[in-house]
Amino acid sequence: MGKTQGTAKHFLSRRDFLRVSGLSAGAFALGSLSPGSVSQAKDIYPAEKITYILPNKPGGGYDIPARAISPYLSKYLKEGSPGAKGGDVMIKNEARRGYSLIHNAKPNGYTIGGMDTTPIIDNLMGEQEIDYTKLTFLVLAVSTTKMVVTSKKGFNCWNDVVNAMKKETLKMGVGFFARANHIAGIIINEKMGTRFRLIPFPGTAECMNALMRGDVPLAIASNDSIRGLVQAQEAKLLLTFSETREYPDAVTLKEIGYPELIDKICSHRFIVAPPGLEQEPETMLLAAIKRATTDKDFVAWAKNAEFPLTNLYGTDAERFFLKFMRYYEDMAPAFKEHLS
Repeated sequence: MGKTQGTAKHFLSRRDFLRVSGLSAGAFALGSLSPGSVSQAKDIYPAEKITYILPNKPGGGYDIPARAISPYLSKYLKEGSPGAKGGDVMIKNEARRGYSLIHNAKPNGYTIGGMDTTPIIDNLMGEQEIDYTKLTFLVLAVSTTKMVVTSKKGFNCWNDVVNAMKKETLKMGVGFFARANHIAGIIINEKMGTRFRLIPFPGTAECMNALMRGDVPLAIASNDSIRGLVQAQEAKLLLTFSETREYPDAVTLKEIGYPELIDKICSHRFIVAPPGLEQEPETMLLAAIKRATTDKDFVAWAKNAEFPLTNLYGTDAERFFLKFMRYYEDMAPAFKEHLS
């Protein structure tokens, strides 16, 4: 009896050490079990595929980085738990009910999801009652820069836009209603005193088509969305919601006097799991995500694709989200006025 208790105590202390160090409890289990017990590997996490739910349509700035990181996440989950039978990551696009599927999934580590900050708006508008603060935050992965863009025959510079606004209200395409670009447009109207008439479209692609046709003289888009048109010289950048100037012809939000709005206007993209995620899957997912997001090949891909990695993990990502949520709550009267 004494020997059995001593063995159990030894196992638990090592398991606690593995959790703290971010190593795989499954890997330890395989090394500590007798040869006749290796068949239990089928129960080691991950024992099946992991569904990565995206509340967005396939393609575009939310879908692409998720698909890019998935093989790396799968690789490091499997490396962290040798002998486990699962770990492949399967993307599932659920544009209409994605957030509720993530929130209501079993907290067993087999469902994760993508999320940005705009679902907060759904709660503020009473359209969805999901307590996003209870989700398990794994990482704030990407924060994309937004820009004001015109067609190649449009305004020559931001100062021309400012002068034109003194004479008339200008139309600005903002993509999908009540989503990131639309919210960015509301914030700049409220905080910068601009007079843009915000025109929602079914998505960024439709918004850019309208800009090219001349239906709207200006649009807001993320850097990753507009890059191809800018490189083809079909569109011109006028203002970037950033601190440093990356494009010689576009002024920055800091240069025109609004550096405090930069974080509020960027698109922040998280990977989350259901509320109450079990300890072992949380530890292993966090460890795999940290390795995936710092993998040199993935980092090189993100840099080439112009997806700036933020890499805030766990509680740091959660704190960032809560800070953002408080800002949106303070802006609630303005959002309701524009979105009612």
